[in-house]
Amino acid sequence: MASLNSAQEKSPRVAIIGGGYAGMSAAVSLIDAGIKDLTVYEAGPVLGGRARRIPGGNSDDDNGQHLFLGAYTELLKLMVNVGCDPEQLFYRSPLRLLFQGLATPQNKKIKQVFSLRANPFLPAPFNLISGILLSSGVSISDRGHTLLALNRLKRRSYLCTSGQTVSNLLNELDIQGALRSYFWESLCLAALNTHPNIACAQTFLNILQDIAEGPRQASDVLIPKVDLSRLFPEPAARYIQDRGAEVLSACAIKTLEPAGQLLRVVGSRHQRLYHHVILAVPPRAASVLLSGWGESMNDLGHQLHSLPHEKIATLTLDYFNRSMRLPFPMMGIANSSIEWIFDRGYLLQANKGSDSWNRAALQRKFSRFTCVISAPHEDTPLEKQALTRAAHACVQALCGTPLTGTLAEPDSSRLVVEKFATLSCRPNSARPHALTPDKRLILAGDYLQSRYPSTLETAVRSGLEAAALTLKHI
Repeated sequence: MASLNSAQEKSPRVAIIGGGYAGMSAAVSLIDAGIKDLTVYEAGPVLGGRARRIPGGNSDDDNGQHLFLGAYTELLKLMVNVGCDPEQLFYRSPLRLLFQGLATPQNKKIKQVFSLRANPFLPAPFNLISGILLSSGVSISDRGHTLLALNRLKRRSYLCTSGQTVSNLLNELDIQGALRSYFWESLCLAALNTHPNIACAQTFLNILQDIAEGPRQASDVLIPKVDLSRLFPEPAARYIQDRGAEVLSACAIKTLEPAGQLLRVVGSRHQRLYHHVILAVPPRAASVLLSGWGESMNDLGHQLHSLPHEKIATLTLDYFNRSMRLPFPMMGIANSSIEWIFDRGYLLQANKGSDSWNRAALQRKFSRFTCVISAPHEDTPLEKQALTRAAHACVQALCGTPLTGTLAEPDSSRLVVEKFATLSCRPNSARPHALTPDKRLILAGDYLQSRYPSTLETAVRSGLEAAALTLKHI
């Protein structure tokens, strides 16, 4: 077992358990603050946590498609800090919502049912207002109700009744029609990954306020051109390793416990003593590690284990030697089990710095589409074959091939269902704080107390807070 000598005792030794967005954000912050004796533990073979690359097959898929907003300021700053260029790694567009209705045997025409695009030249909130005024597929009355609702929310400082759901809020504001379905409720699902019937209205309004009242770029949609591990966690790991930190992947932590004035971390490869530990793993994994800590952690462990979660299903289709493109890299589907479809082939080819399998893909025709089902109900069937048929029908329709055409089936497909993808963002949910009963142990993760939902930006901010609290106690 590694022990601390007198010289090491004067220099704080810090462990970060979890190499996701929260853990790597904390690591970068601590390194920049001068902490030299730092170790990051990641149980999996790839950094990223619940937003990571899954190696294998013909491609490196992510374990789920993530959408980013220009309002994700802390993540964007950290990316620049570790040497990344967000403008190269993201496809950036003003907020744009396009929903297509698929062709049917009775009606073979493909119909655009809704379109909204924020004006890229106007400051907020006029960029969004003009987008609503010029949106298609909605009545003049619906547009007027939405603009009046935004004005009412602004006068109320984007505050609502405690315990209110998004659906209750929309009823109160008299929001109906296509704008309710394709703007308000779609934004809720995309940002909170929780169905409007149970989603927290106040958290939704916090996001809406940032989009409507922040800088014009805050409402921009950012779609990654690279996999989620390469987007930030891996560059962050290189950054801290260059400055003396240690990053251990495929090293699961079995035990975390007090050892006198220090904390003992027992991993699958070794065990070490630390002055401070940041626990940046999902809440259920954190509750397991706290179970042997003692009575002082029992309440926190039970709270972590009981947090409700939402799942996300992501289906990836690959078409080799075929070049097909969507009208826009992200499209909504109005009458399908597939809610969103992303043109990953276009995004990968737009990334000139791509490597691995993606570099080879640049040298030939290929098409890849990622299809997302957000917050599916428990009884929603997520059978791969049926979803693949539905997704293939979407590709046929959106890429201009008639429903009765001869577009061959995809060459490969992969379905990933993350059962605990994000925290269920419900009213009055008791989200824990970063501080624990033992000041040597700090929590980090997207599930912690925040004005934002469970997103990667929330994870990054929690990592920065965990680092600040650790430095305060050193």
